[in-house]
Amino acid sequence: MDIQVIAAVIFVIFLAVFVFIKRKNVSLQKLIFPLIYLVLYRSNFGLKFMDKFAKKHKESVQFFGYCCIGLSIVGMVFISINILLMIYNLIVSPVAQPGVALVLPFTTVPGIGYLSFFHWIVAIFVLAIVHEFAHGIVAKAHGLQIKSSGFAFFSILAPIIPAAFVEPDEKKLDKKEDIVKYSVFAAGPIVNILLAVLILIAMPFVANPNKLAPFESAITYPVGFSFDLTNATLPAGQAGLQNGMIITSLNGAHLTEAQPFLNKLYYCSKPGDAITLEADGKNYSIKTIASEDGQRGIVGITNFKNERRMKPGYEWLKHPFYWTKDLFRWLFLLNFFIGLFNLLPLGIVDGGRILKTLLDRMVKNKERAKKIWGFISFFFLALLLIGLATTYFGNPFLN
Repeated sequence: MDIQVIAAVIFVIFLAVFVFIKRKNVSLQKLIFPLIYLVLYRSNFGLKFMDKFAKKHKESVQFFGYCCIGLSIVGMVFISINILLMIYNLIVSPVAQPGVALVLPFTTVPGIGYLSFFHWIVAIFVLAIVHEFAHGIVAKAHGLQIKSSGFAFFSILAPIIPAAFVEPDEKKLDKKEDIVKYSVFAAGPIVNILLAVLILIAMPFVANPNKLAPFESAITYPVGFSFDLTNATLPAGQAGLQNGMIITSLNGAHLTEAQPFLNKLYYCSKPGDAITLEADGKNYSIKTIASEDGQRGIVGITNFKNERRMKPGYEWLKHPFYWTKDLFRWLFLLNFFIGLFNLLPLGIVDGGRILKTLLDRMVKNKERAKKIWGFISFFFLALLLIGLATTYFGNPFLN
């Protein structure tokens, strides 16, 4: 059995045993109990750090929290529009592509790659700690008491997905000015997004697989490029090429990267041209077909990725180097996309709490405000469920 699977099974068993042993310190938030629920383990984890940091940098933290409000509104509008456009395209212009996917280990994300259990658990842990500490530090800077902090586990029958939480005094928070509430709610997701941006600036390879990581050029050399088939019925698939093969020559000319191949197809190739690609030591003869605009020849491959191999003497670095490289990529992706997800106007996440605070201020009738908030939350939840359904069960709107 794969070591990743074994580690995942041990992890779930460990969580179940831990929750049972610490059951006096554990509380449940029942969603669809006993199928879906949250397990909260309360502790004093990080409280001293949050208190010390908030006191030392009180004005700076408060100012940062206020800045987060504007950024959160921009993020909420951005993610909401993108969810609406995604569902619109799935229905009106359906194509064979995923809608919404759960971020779980042992899954392959098209164009991104495989998410291993170890990458997932480390990235989720960092993401959750950063998110919750941001909430806690901004709350402390405004004089709010943090009653507890700790770890949470999203459970589907058994505890599976780890998270973290801080628990401010909600009664005192409710009595604070709206701007304080906004800043506390917005801090978590915005810090996740800012962390992703910092990782991107420091390591551009996390968003562009053809960029090199630090020191990569010194310990590796180029060997060609890999790809994914656009459709197995197109010329490349018909010729026998398969996902993940490494192309090393075009019409007999040696290739070390994808760009010469792309230049050839985009600028020089016409529909019906014959080309020869060498992949994994074998030649494949392919005849191009017309692109959608009818002007260029295409073969039916996408998601090009320049491939490299370790130089002699550095083979021992291969696994730790590429493991760390993939870890930073997933840290970037999960912080960015989960940070944005938390800004959705959805009741259970930070964006929903921001919206509720806004509606309570704008709508004088509190019962009416609550109904509007519930409707918007339910609307976006329904959109997400549609997106999930099209991903895992197929798009019924496809012809």
